[in-house]
Amino acid sequence: MNKRLLLCIISLLTICSCTTNSNKDVQVKKAISTNILQLKELNSRQIQSLNKNKTVVLIPGGILEEHGPYLPSFTDGYWNEKLTDTIAKAIAAKGDWKVLMFPTIPLGNSGANDVGMKYSFPGTYTVRFETLRAIFMDIATELGEQGFKSIFIISGHGAPNHQRALDQASDYFNETYNGKMVNLMGLNPIIMKWFEAPKSKEQEKEDGFTIHAGLAETSSMLYISPRLVDTGYKNAPPFTGASMEELVQIAKRPDWKGYFGSQRLATPEFGRQAWESNSKMFTQFVMDILDNKINPDTILRFGNYSKGSPIDVTLDSLSLKEEQRRKEKQTTWLQKKKIK
Repeated sequence: MNKRLLLCIISLLTICSCTTNSNKDVQVKKAISTNILQLKELNSRQIQSLNKNKTVVLIPGGILEEHGPYLPSFTDGYWNEKLTDTIAKAIAAKGDWKVLMFPTIPLGNSGANDVGMKYSFPGTYTVRFETLRAIFMDIATELGEQGFKSIFIISGHGAPNHQRALDQASDYFNETYNGKMVNLMGLNPIIMKWFEAPKSKEQEKEDGFTIHAGLAETSSMLYISPRLVDTGYKNAPPFTGASMEELVQIAKRPDWKGYFGSQRLATPEFGRQAWESNSKMFTQFVMDILDNKINPDTILRFGNYSKGSPIDVTLDSLSLKEEQRRKEKQTTWLQKKKIK
């Protein structure tokens, strides 16, 4: 075979390979655009016509919670929405499932300010534990009565009571409608990896035991939506603690700004690494659950795991006590007005 002929064959094979890959890319993009449906855009006939056994409902959540002076109150929500979109595309690309995207529910329970028993704090607008549970139980009832079987709640927020409310709503759906409603971020292996990326020893020391709006979460926002991060974070003083007990004492201080750890160490690159690691792992969890490779009922839940921490149990109890005070205040007003 002469050299010119060999080069021609190689060229043709390369063109064929590129064409094949290009066709596959087109098919995947078409599957994604066809199989992801926005619930708010559909009419009743379109919803009724869905094959409920092959439709996955994704419900993103997003608590409005203070994140200090440099991050937006909807920080958790922006991350939840991005992850929901990523998971939706992965499911849709398979071609055998449709994805029904629920509008974001911007409600949550127990802001980080509860750690310092500062139950009213600029930026935090929460609902009671029983309210959050009731909202998701109501949604679960609607979806269950309409025949949907596969639902994922994607509501990353680190308060144990928040996750318990979503867990209980999910259990209600599963036992009542014989379906699979999963509170994804309530699974302990998932939430424990949230915002995780390698830190240097210096970063570990300054960031400390951080659970809210520190190096990792600030980096996440710098990667996801940098325009919403106030540049003052670069000079933010650290609030470093070595344990949950120490964070409680920090949060009680009058000069506490609403975050833990060190925001000034945050970088978009750290956020990118954390996001890529998180999104890959969390998406695979969803795919494995859909393919029946993982039974979510056998996985330890964050809400149950947290019951092993005395300080978390105390904080949860105090938060519920404050919620009871608010409930009684509202009930008194309703009774006064003779409103049932």
